[in-house]
Amino acid sequence: ETCGDEAEKSSDNLLAARVMLEWGLAEHHFNRDGMGKKSFWEAMKFAGLTVEVTGAEGRRTKYQQKATAQYLVKARSTSAKTNESAVEGSKEKDESNGNDATTNEDKEQIKSQMIEHDEENILLERVKFVEDEENKHYTLSELDLSILLALCLDVKNDNPMDGLTAEQMGGYLERILHQHNDWMIYATALLERAWLECERNHARERAILQIQALSDQHTNRLTMTQSTFKAAVEDSAPPQERLRNLHHIVYPPRWAMLRDLAERYAKIGVVTSAAEIFVDLELWDDVVECYRIAGKENQAEKIVRERLAEAETPRMWAALGDLTKDPACFEKALEISNGRFASARVALGVYYFEKGDLEAAKGAYQQALKVKPLQPQVWFRLGTVSMRLDDWDTALIAFTEVAQQEPEEGDAWANIAAIHMHNKDPASAYPALVESLKQKRSNWRVWVSKLYTCIDLKKYDEALQACNQLLDFKAKKNASEAIPPLEEKVVRAIVGGSLITYKEATESKDKAAIDSARRTLSRVRDLLARLGSTSKSEPWVWEVSAFFNETVGHDDQVVEDLMKEYRALQTIRGWETDSVALPKICRVVQQLHDIHKQGDSKEDLVKFKFLLKGVIKKIQAAYFNRDIPEEAKKLDEVLAEVEASIANK
Repeated sequence: ETCGDEAEKSSDNLLAARVMLEWGLAEHHFNRDGMGKKSFWEAMKFAGLTVEVTGAEGRRTKYQQKATAQYLVKARSTSAKTNESAVEGSKEKDESNGNDATTNEDKEQIKSQMIEHDEENILLERVKFVEDEENKHYTLSELDLSILLALCLDVKNDNPMDGLTAEQMGGYLERILHQHNDWMIYATALLERAWLECERNHARERAILQIQALSDQHTNRLTMTQSTFKAAVEDSAPPQERLRNLHHIVYPPRWAMLRDLAERYAKIGVVTSAAEIFVDLELWDDVVECYRIAGKENQAEKIVRERLAEAETPRMWAALGDLTKDPACFEKALEISNGRFASARVALGVYYFEKGDLEAAKGAYQQALKVKPLQPQVWFRLGTVSMRLDDWDTALIAFTEVAQQEPEEGDAWANIAAIHMHNKDPASAYPALVESLKQKRSNWRVWVSKLYTCIDLKKYDEALQACNQLLDFKAKKNASEAIPPLEEKVVRAIVGGSLITYKEATESKDKAAIDSARRTLSRVRDLLARLGSTSKSEPWVWEVSAFFNETVGHDDQVVEDLMKEYRALQTIRGWETDSVALPKICRVVQQLHDIHKQGDSKEDLVKFKFLLKGVIKKIQAAYFNRDIPEEAKKLDEVLAEVEASIANK
C-alpha cells in the first residue's frame, strides 16, 4: 500500500472511532445496559488504543512510610505520532501528537483549572509509585483521552457506588489528568474526580472548591476562584476551544453544575452560599429551605411573599405555612391545587400532630397518601400515629407499606414485629424481627423483642443468642442507655424449656434431636456461668443454676450453687424478717440438708451443723419476744436430725 492509502485508512479509522465513541455515549445516556461498553471497545480498536488495568506499590500521602498496592491504569495508542515519548508526573514533552496542536502555554492555561490540595493536607496530588517506570505514561491524543473518560463512565454505570468503584474510576481519571491538551476534556476529568472526592474526608474541601472553579469559568464574574480580570477573561478558553471535543465527552450544563454545587454546600452546612446560588437559579423552594436552616426566617418569608405577589403556587403557599405555622396557608395550597398537592396534606398532618390532635393528623396523612402513595416517610408517620391511637390494623398496613418501599428500613420491621406481638402472634413477629436485625443489629430493644418472641416459639438457641447479645450491649454501652438486665422469668423459661426439650428428645430416641438438645443445654450452662460471673449476681441465678445442674445430673455442682445462693441471700439487709428472703434461706438450708444426709462425709455434716446453728441463732435474735415463722421453726427439727446423723457416723 502507498503512503496515501495508509493515511486515508488511518483517517477512516479515527473517524470510525469518533462515531463509535459518540454512539456509545448516546447508549450510556439512555441507560442501554451493556451496550455502551461494546461501543467504547470498538472505538478503542479503531483508535489503536490499548488500556491495561493493573496495580503497583505506591504512596498516597505525604507521610506514608510503607508503600501499598495502588490502582494503576496504563494506556498506549498507535494513533499518537510521538507515542514513544513519555510524560513523567505532569511534565510533558514538547512534541505534538495526532491532531492535537496545543502549545505549552495553552497547556499551562488548561492546567490552571485544577485546584490543588493546600499545604496542610496530607494527601499527595498524585500517587507516587515506587518503581519509576510506573510514574511514566505514554502521550495520548485528545480522542484517546475522550475514550478513557468514556471507560471511566462505564465503570460507574456497571457498578454500585462504593469504595471499589471510586478507586477504579480514580485510576482512569488520574491517567487522564497527566495530560492537559484540551480544555473541556481536562475540565471533565477534574469534575468527575471532584465528585468522587466529595465522599472522602481529607479531599472534600478541595473537591467542592474544584466544582466552584469549574462553575465559575463559564462566567466573567469575579468570584472566590477567579478573583482577577486576567483569571476571569484572559485565562479563560475561547468558545471554539470549549466546543472542539464537545460531542466526545459528557459535561453537564452550567445550571446543573451550579445546582449540584449548591446542594453540596448545603450538605456540609454552608447554607447561605447555597442559598445565593439557588437564587441565581431561581430554585425558590431550595432558597427558602436554606434560609430556614440558616435561621433567617424573616428573609425566607420575604422571598415567599414576593413570589406569591408575582404568581400564586401551591408550593409557595405551603412554604409560607411552614414559616408562619398557619394551617390556612396549607389549606390555600390545597385549594389552588384542587387537593392534589400532597406535601400540603403532609404539612397539615405534622401541624396537627404537634398540636396533639392525632385523629386529624391521621386523616391528613391518609389523604396525602391517596394522592401520592410512594412516600415511605409519610407511611411511617401514619403508622406511628395509628399505634398511639391503638388502631393496630392501620398501623400494620402503614409499616408494611414502608417495608415494601424501603426494605432496609429497620425501624419499620421492628414496628411490624411490635404490632404482631401486641396481637399475640409471635409466629408473624419473628420474621419481621429477623429483617429488622439485619438492618439494625445494634438496637437492643429489637433484641429484647426477639428474646421474648423466641421464648414463645420455643426457639431456645436463638433466645440464648439474644441473651448473650444483650449482656454484650450492657457491658459496652453507657449506663445512661438504660439497657435492662435479663429478667429472672426469662432465664427460668429458657432453662425450663431447654430441659423439657431434652427430655422429649431422649424419650423419642431421635439422635439428631438429642444432639441438638445437648448443644442447647451446653449453651444454657455457659449463660448461667456468665450471669454468675458478674459481681452483682442475684440469688435467683444460683437457684436456677442449682436446679439446672441437679436436673442434668451434675450433683457436685449443686452444693456449690446452693452455697452461693445462701451467701447472696445473706447480703440482703434484714433477711431474717424479710417475708421473701427468709423462706428462701430456709429452703436452701433444707436442700443442703437433704444432700448432706445422703452423703457419707461426717466432716461435711459438721460444717453444715455450724452453718445451721448460725442461721437459727440469727432468726431467734431477730424475733425476740415474737412468734417465729413456721418455716423457721422447722429448722430446729433439721438441726436435731443433723446432730443425730453425726452421732451415728
